[in-house]
Order: sequence, then structure tokens, then C-alpha cells
Amino acid sequence: MGASLFIGWNDKEQRESNFERTGGFVNSSYWDAFGDLLDAVFLPDYPQLHEIIKSEEGEYLKFYSFVELNKEQFNQSVRLIRDYIAKQENPTEWQKMAQVVWNEIAEPYIVQDERYQQS
Repeated sequence: MGASLFIGWNDKEQRESNFERTGGFVNSSYWDAFGDLLDAVFLPDYPQLHEIIKSEEGEYLKFYSFVELNKEQFNQSVRLIRDYIAKQENPTEWQKMAQVVWNEIAEPYIVQDERYQQS
């Protein structure tokens, strides 16, 4: 199964993506856990953000994209994900796997995005 995370555009107007970790590709279980994290964060109260971020998900390829978010949506999404993770008391192994994807793969690109505003 393939997996990609699109954050923003690089200086050549190409999508920035990261789907590799040191030692190879992101394990599909970790990627599924991250997808579940996005569902938990956005589906209950922010379905429009969920639709933008997870709109390219397919059976064999999973794409999570922050590219189409405007600056306000981008920063709102980052805050919502961070708040959700921070409030997890005694996270399950599945939740810990999702946190690894956020912290080690997504977050480093998030903070480099020109839309990012430190709060």
C-alpha cells in the first residue's frame, strides 16, 4: 500500500510530500492509525476540513493533503490535531502510532510551511 502526505508547495511550485521514514516507507498500520486520528479530530465537528485533508484516499493509496487549506484552515487544523493529541490520557498503541506519524513525519513539514503561524 502506498501512502503520501502533502503539506504545501516547494519553491518550484511542486507539492511537497513525505512518505518515507528513516529505514523505508511508513508502515501501513501507522498510516491507518494516522487516518483514524484525522477522522477522530475532524469528523465530529469539522467535516469540511476532513473532506479537504482526506479527499484523495483510495483503496490502495492513501493521500492526506494540507495543500488545499487556506492559511486560517491550515492553522486551525494544526491546532485541532495538537490539542487532540495533548488531551489523550493513556493513549492506546494505535493512538501512539498515529502520534509518531504526526510528530516525526507531518509536524516537521508543518512548521516549515509559509502558512504556519506559531500560536
